[in-house]
Amino acid sequence: GATNHFESAAFVRSKAGVEYPDIQYHFLPVAIRYDGKAPAKSHGFQAHVGPMRSPSRGWVRLRSADPKAAPESQFNYMSDEKDWADFRNCIRMTREIFGQDAFKPFVGREIAPGAHVESDEALNDFIREAVESAFHPCGTCRMGSVDDALAVIDPECRVIGVEGLRVVDSSIFPRINNGNLNGPSIMVGEKASDLILGRDPLPPSNQEPWINPRWETAQR
Repeated sequence: GATNHFESAAFVRSKAGVEYPDIQYHFLPVAIRYDGKAPAKSHGFQAHVGPMRSPSRGWVRLRSADPKAAPESQFNYMSDEKDWADFRNCIRMTREIFGQDAFKPFVGREIAPGAHVESDEALNDFIREAVESAFHPCGTCRMGSVDDALAVIDPECRVIGVEGLRVVDSSIFPRINNGNLNGPSIMVGEKASDLILGRDPLPPSNQEPWINPRWETAQR
C-alpha cells in the first residue's frame, strides 16, 4: 500500500540528567535518502535520527533597503561542537537499538556508516558527508514583552513599533520546541485568529508535563 516511508517515530532522552526527550527518531522500512529521491543500492531499513535542541544559531538579515529584495539567511548548521557530540551519540544509540534481540531476524550488515566506523573522528567524517536538514526553521521573529530587546512581536503577535502588522508562524517561537513544528504552528494560527477576532481566550491549562521520575539517574 501507499506509505510516506516514515512508518514510526520516537522521542527519547539522550542520557541521564536530561529532563525531556531531546532526540527524535524516524524508522523507515526501506533504505532511501531522506528526501526520498534515491534508494540505497541494497535491501535494508534505516533510522533517521537527530537532536531536537541544537545550540547552533543562524540569522536572517535585510539584503538592502528595497522591501522587494529577498532577505539573506544563514542556518549555521553544525556550528556548535555540541551538535557533533550529539550526532555521534545518536549513531551509537541507534546501533544499540538495532542490536536488540527483536531485530535479529531482520538485521544483516550495517550499510552506513558501517560497523567499522567507530572513532569520534570517523563518525564526524560520516556526519559531515551524510547529515541533512529536516527544514524546521523557527525563532527569527521572537515573541516577547515590549521591553525585551530581542523581541520582534508582542504577546498578541503584533510587530513592536509597527502599526497594523502581525506575524503568525513558527518564526515567533522564543525557542525551538522538542519536535516537529507543524502542530505548534497550527496552534499559533488558531490562537492568533482568536486574538485578531477578539474572541475570549480558553482558560489556561494547569496540566504539568510528565517527566520520568528517574530522569536524573537513568536514561530509560
